[in-house]
Amino acid sequence: MSSHDPAPHRPASRAIRSSRSTRYGLIALCAALSLAATACGGGTDTAGAQGTGKPVAGDTLTVAEQQAPPTLNPGSLDLGFVDFTMLSYESLFYLSPEGEVEPALAKSWKYVGTGNTELSVTLRDGVKFADGAAVNADAVKASLEYAKKAQGNQAHYLTDATITLTGPLALTIKLAKANPILPTLLTQSYGIGQIISPKGLAGTSSLTPTKTSQGAGPYIYEPSDSVAGDHYTYTANPTYYDKSKQHYKKIVIRIVQNGQTAVNAMKTGQIDVYKGDYTSAASAKSAGMSTVGLPVILQGLSLIDREGEVSEPLGDVRVRQAINYAIDRQAVTKALLGSAGTPTTQTVIKGGDGYSEDMADHYPYDPTKAKELLKEAGYADGFELPVLAATFVGFDTMAQAIAGQLEKVGIKVEVTAVTSITSFVENQTNKKYPAVSGGFTEEPMYLEGLDLFMPGSKVFNGFGSTSPELTELFDKAAAAEPAERADLDRQMQEYLVKNAWFAPVAFTPVNYYVRPGTGGVKVSAGAPFASPLAFYATK
Repeated sequence: MSSHDPAPHRPASRAIRSSRSTRYGLIALCAALSLAATACGGGTDTAGAQGTGKPVAGDTLTVAEQQAPPTLNPGSLDLGFVDFTMLSYESLFYLSPEGEVEPALAKSWKYVGTGNTELSVTLRDGVKFADGAAVNADAVKASLEYAKKAQGNQAHYLTDATITLTGPLALTIKLAKANPILPTLLTQSYGIGQIISPKGLAGTSSLTPTKTSQGAGPYIYEPSDSVAGDHYTYTANPTYYDKSKQHYKKIVIRIVQNGQTAVNAMKTGQIDVYKGDYTSAASAKSAGMSTVGLPVILQGLSLIDREGEVSEPLGDVRVRQAINYAIDRQAVTKALLGSAGTPTTQTVIKGGDGYSEDMADHYPYDPTKAKELLKEAGYADGFELPVLAATFVGFDTMAQAIAGQLEKVGIKVEVTAVTSITSFVENQTNKKYPAVSGGFTEEPMYLEGLDLFMPGSKVFNGFGSTSPELTELFDKAAAAEPAERADLDRQMQEYLVKNAWFAPVAFTPVNYYVRPGTGGVKVSAGAPFASPLAFYATK
């Protein structure tokens, strides 16, 4: 693949990221993997892009986020906070709003041979870090190796990587296992791809909100004009190699946890873009703001005890299928999420990686069919099903709604809701609960495999479910060329649906509320989370 080819995880149309949120996605449990809380809350049914006016040079852009980052170290920063570092730490590659992987510090790249196990990268010449040091292969290798060891929640993407210098501006990344989307994982959307200067690596404990950033990005973080937990200020980097990408003299990220407060600030021009949840949609619309978002956060039931270790009935595929038939997705979605929800039977969105048109209506609401399947499996009188949920981002409410649906076919759901994120994660992996009401961000099927359904998935596949058929499909897809991979990804999704590994209910969007005069706020299936690097002022 060259630097001008489509993103490697895009079949004919691309599928997320993760996520992208989606990011993120990262298929990533919003809480467990520290995605910003906004990514878990949902959104409206809007999508696409905002801002069609003529771009003009901007003075100050103010973006509001709901959560403050615990650090500004891109090597260890949680995925949900990459917006705070992508401005000042240039990445190897750039994920465009259309979901295409484009040049950044790397001017070209390609997979060597077949199998997607070796990536050859050539860097731009003449690029410097903000401190004046040259961006060369040595510096990039050092940054990637630091990210590999930094134990951030993205480090595992480089666990088996061996990085070799092949020239002053060239290197290869060799992997023990196939990874077809490594360039995507080294874009600004993932912290591991944001390159730290040698000076920054020499003192990583100083990569905090109290110190100047140590990257090569279009902006420099200014601690003297920032207050951790309140606002973070970035000024244009005078030595940045591409002035056309510096749309503003200054960018400020403010922390505003209350949606109405953010909308009120937008009315008076104090905030230009607000990354929030769907509860702010009505007030933002009435205030004249536009809304951009895609449905990428999945809520529903993960039937993780697929061998019946704790709940014997779940070991029978007919029981898991019965659960899917017993859920009226349209009714539950309308009741809980209104227009903010998109009913689904799949773990990917329409147009996303692995989406199957054949599976779109695979489980229509049919309680009679559900009862028939339960009877065939030997559970005509139903059974008791313990379900783990959490009291944040609506997981417990969704669990109760599903419980009401399953009760109609004789399945008695016992919901245990926990208030601690740590407890929620631990209880997904201690084999105490056979099913979990949770949420995760739709991602490319390769990442969904790593994080959601392959045996090595530590959080979402707590019982270590395995399937020779699914593993074979995953391994083939990881090593395949894009055209072949698209079909294999679809087959993986069809396996998950037919074998009812999950009982998905609905997707909800991540929303961006945009004040008139700001453009470039765009999302797509390939890039469901808008990047502040793309925002610009309009006339």
